[in-house]
Amino acid sequence: MLHLVTRADCDHTARRFLSAAGRRLRGVRLLHYETLLRRRRAPLGHYIFTDYDRLTGADVDAVIALADALAARRPDLRLLNHPRRVLERVPLLCRLEALGRNDFGVVRLDTGARPRRYPVFIRSEDGCGGPETGLIHDEAEFDAALRELDRRGLTLKRRIAVGFCAEPDAQGRYRKYGAMNIGGRIIPQHLHCSTDWNVKWGQTRYQAALAAEEVDYLRDNPHREQLLEIFRIAGIDYGRIDYGFARGRLQTYEINTNPALPRFTSRHGLRAGRHDLIRPAMIEAFQALDDPPVPRGRVRFRWADDGGPSLSALRRSILYRRLRQLYHRWL
Repeated sequence: MLHLVTRADCDHTARRFLSAAGRRLRGVRLLHYETLLRRRRAPLGHYIFTDYDRLTGADVDAVIALADALAARRPDLRLLNHPRRVLERVPLLCRLEALGRNDFGVVRLDTGARPRRYPVFIRSEDGCGGPETGLIHDEAEFDAALRELDRRGLTLKRRIAVGFCAEPDAQGRYRKYGAMNIGGRIIPQHLHCSTDWNVKWGQTRYQAALAAEEVDYLRDNPHREQLLEIFRIAGIDYGRIDYGFARGRLQTYEINTNPALPRFTSRHGLRAGRHDLIRPAMIEAFQALDDPPVPRGRVRFRWADDGGPSLSALRRSILYRRLRQLYHRWL
């Protein structure tokens, strides 16, 4: 059995994909940190740990205790995204800049540090909310952005200024690539193009030439070796990397350890062909992780701050999830 562990309110990222895969991934099971930490025991099996940006430091200590207990019981278990190795957003971007793999940096606003280079944008350190400002081009605009955050009642704590490092093509379009790593298998997932510097869904689904370019990217997997090395540096075995290019160099923007997996239940016109390339590769990658077979059993674990306030917060999120389920049933 392969256990994919998320927070209870964030398991939708994988639930729909696993449901669509059906019996082909019957060996993959979703588990919640809330349940594991409340019971202080876990089923034996291979594990994928996710959602580090949504856990407190005390929660990560608990996950380390769980991973250590699993490894002590069965050294042959696969423990992907081991909590002792994973670099989260800020440490990862700092490491990549220090190694010369990224041409931009990041600073935490509450330290009083200021960007060394512009342009930058401001965002929350955690989660996937995206930029909270437009591009900031100089010191004066940076000071104005800080004042605007204060006016909006937004704290500087856990907010960061991230360098912007991307280049448009001749038509003024920016490109953002996304590729999954599932146990060492790099699977390209999307290529989004947009005239907006903050590339989200982009124009790929509406233009035949861009849709064809995306299919070529998915089929050729041209950046595989570079991406494997970046995942190795990050200590991340499962997740999606978002990246682009500037001056011909690959620039890593982030790695999401709990990315939304493709739904495959809908078709997006010109992009419909991408599903046939992604789905079989992802299913095969998940199947390969459930090896060697693990007999039934459970392992108990405890941690130094057992029962602290962070655990209470996790328990409260179980209540949130149940209330949300009741609300949707009522709708």
